[in-house]
Amino acid sequence: MILFIDISSFLKTRLITGIQRVIREFLSRAVCDTYDLNILYYDDHTQTYKRLDKHEIKDFMQDIKNYQFRTQSEIDLFDILIIREKIFLDIDSVWNFSQKRDELYKRLKQSNYKIYNFIYDLTPLLLPDLAREITKTNFPLFIESVFEYTDFVFFDSHSARNDFFAMKQQTNHTRKIASMVIPLGSDFLIPKRLNHTTSIPLISKKYILFVGTIEPRKKQPLVLEAFEGLHARYSDLHLVFVGAIGWNVETFIHRLNLHPLKDTYVHHLTDVDDVTLDILYQNAFLVTYISSYEGYGLPVAESLQYGNITIASKNSSLIEVGQDYVDYIGHDTKEALIDIISSYLNDTVHYNQKKSDIRKNYKRHNWDNFYDTLIQTIRLRTTQNERIITAKGYDER
Repeated sequence: MILFIDISSFLKTRLITGIQRVIREFLSRAVCDTYDLNILYYDDHTQTYKRLDKHEIKDFMQDIKNYQFRTQSEIDLFDILIIREKIFLDIDSVWNFSQKRDELYKRLKQSNYKIYNFIYDLTPLLLPDLAREITKTNFPLFIESVFEYTDFVFFDSHSARNDFFAMKQQTNHTRKIASMVIPLGSDFLIPKRLNHTTSIPLISKKYILFVGTIEPRKKQPLVLEAFEGLHARYSDLHLVFVGAIGWNVETFIHRLNLHPLKDTYVHHLTDVDDVTLDILYQNAFLVTYISSYEGYGLPVAESLQYGNITIASKNSSLIEVGQDYVDYIGHDTKEALIDIISSYLNDTVHYNQKKSDIRKNYKRHNWDNFYDTLIQTIRLRTTQNERIITAKGYDER
């Protein structure tokens, strides 16, 4: 097979968390594999796709924010005459990008490509009021393109897959689409240049950690309110938000920046590399992840990998990811959050028993398995003429 993957959005944002972490973990393994891999980006100026040097990707992974590619060549995706099966794999957040998928997928199918997608969640369709304006417009068009043309969809959770097929049924799309669920990894692939000793004054403190972009779907304001109540009783407690500033959160950011405890007991870190994040997870008192809806909830899996007590909302995929190892709050109230955190602050034995249970029994997912399962699935479908694969998580409807 010959695999094409478009990383245009990744190159534009240069982010390293969320969907971008998936792309990075995938690429770092793909460039070491033996199949024919074409890594692409769309040049808006020339309105053509460019192929990046596979070997340069390794250097790019060491300095994602600053690296500039030296070698790139124009490629016409619709004029490639080969006997091997052509696979176009979309795993990036492509819906807001200039190369719209309705026309692209249509042309790819006309040129005998098989189209594979990775769908992470359906937030813009299920909770449109929490999405960016541009995403509210573009995401439904993207999903329509998937319903119309895609051959196979990967999902990170059964919850996300069920949402996808429920939407497919509601919109009267009857064409069957094969799919598979592959949990995301929670281990970090730390670039060599970041493999150094990092000094963070916070690690000697007792802190609650919340990792995630500040955006309407996440409930950092609720956690801050709960912390204010807790800090009045536990004066040595800190709160650490890690994440970029997203959309429609101006009111909260203003409040956060003017908070009387800001930079003393309330901290917001926006530009955190994996070494720092690793250290923050290792030394957290506990982790919170309160959200209206998730397709997966990667910070929950990452937190549990470190054996951390984790408090999350009881909805969507979070229950699937956290299993019985997470403390869930059913109605996302300040009082419920304060009660759970207080119980661990007040009872050291309970706290240590919970952490011990997580460390001994939580089954971690890793990125190697994620990558191997995804690529092996594509290979099997290619070599076995798309026979239904008897594998865990496979479905067609």
